[in-house]
Amino acid sequence: MSSAKRPFDLRLTENIEAIAVSIAMALVLKFFVVEAYQIPTGSMQPTILGDREAGINDRIFADKLVTMLRPPERWEVMIFRFPLDERRLYVKRIVGLPGDTLSVQGGDIWVDGAIARKPDDVNESVLKRVFPLRGDGLDVGFAFLAKGEVQVEGETARFGGDGSGRLSLRKPPILDAYLHGYESEWNIRSVIPPVYAVPDLDVALDVTLDSRDSVFSLSMVADDLRTLFELPAEGAGTARITLAPTAGGAPERVFEVSPARGLPLGESVRLSLRNVDRRMLLCVDGEEWLRVDDDESGPHPNRPVRSDLQLAMSGAGQIEAMDVRRDIFYLPRTPHSRSTRDTWEIPEGHFMGMGDNTQNSYDGRTWQTVTYTLDDGSQFTGFDFDVGGPNGSGPSDANPRRHANGSITFADVYGDEHTFFQHEIQSETATAAPFIHQRYLMGKAVAVFWPVFDPFRWKLIR
Repeated sequence: MSSAKRPFDLRLTENIEAIAVSIAMALVLKFFVVEAYQIPTGSMQPTILGDREAGINDRIFADKLVTMLRPPERWEVMIFRFPLDERRLYVKRIVGLPGDTLSVQGGDIWVDGAIARKPDDVNESVLKRVFPLRGDGLDVGFAFLAKGEVQVEGETARFGGDGSGRLSLRKPPILDAYLHGYESEWNIRSVIPPVYAVPDLDVALDVTLDSRDSVFSLSMVADDLRTLFELPAEGAGTARITLAPTAGGAPERVFEVSPARGLPLGESVRLSLRNVDRRMLLCVDGEEWLRVDDDESGPHPNRPVRSDLQLAMSGAGQIEAMDVRRDIFYLPRTPHSRSTRDTWEIPEGHFMGMGDNTQNSYDGRTWQTVTYTLDDGSQFTGFDFDVGGPNGSGPSDANPRRHANGSITFADVYGDEHTFFQHEIQSETATAAPFIHQRYLMGKAVAVFWPVFDPFRWKLIR
């Protein structure tokens, strides 16, 4: 008995229905669930890359459901429509929430008089490598000057038993160099010189203690505070963190691991020692031993000049595979900005975003409108693109555009262009526009999915 074949028109109808359903599902996903974006500028580097000269433009996925279900949280990376020109899409990290009084002090974000600490996973994402790695670690002799009983070879430093072995940075302080965090093969270039010493540091390294009396110590020295990490051998004391103000008068504060814990004798362990956002972390082989939130110290100086590292070993031992990273040093304004503000009061329903590339990001610190009033009484308001930065961080088409014959072409908020001469301007008024209304939010950036191989950029965005 032969099976009956379906009529051709029935099969055609089913295929059309399947295609229509697929298209509908794709549109639903695009408009309501997830969408891909290409990053054209470097304002979020090195978290997300976009460099025209280097030819690197990360492509990212954004979760659009998030903005429908809840407001963004601090430190999330969001896609949004530029409030001063809704045709443009921007991506920034949310640093300010509705009702916040936000300020940038000493390289950190402060909210309502307290430091805003980044979550651990965000810190791990934004920390910038200071010295290039040579295999598993930095070249110790390149980065540090050895003193006393210590022998340096490549990634390894071997300490003798007389307690005199020390390593000090060859060229302190650690500055906010623009290219920290960039791999050399990316061919990223910069025209921005380093200015500020960065007090917030993270050091990871392998440590081996070879004698019962050995103690490894690492000191991070800033203008206002010396943070000392000390780790003795197991059974000879306990690991501790000491906070010592560099100015006289204030007492030292000592925080010990309890119950007492030390490093195993003769075994290599991986240490992670961090002083970021006034939070000190001491981790051994991925396990957190001690966390100290320093809420007594105020902001770092706004123009810090000291950022130093010193390592020492009393007794015999070895260190290797060291990696030194620094935090973002947030600036209240970019070097090319005309703004003088460093504090913002964020209204309800609004947010403030900043780029991780704080030296070269066109964001809420610099957004402003300008209003021209002419002699004939006409008035035009638009957004000022002269504050955009180098290296492609700001909009590429300047507004206003000034011509050789002395005329000015200015696009207003509606996109209409007006041409007039400088002598016709009766007044020019700039108004800051630093905030993002919630209605402009498009989605949360969740992953870089391209390029995959050259360079390898596939990762989750924290």
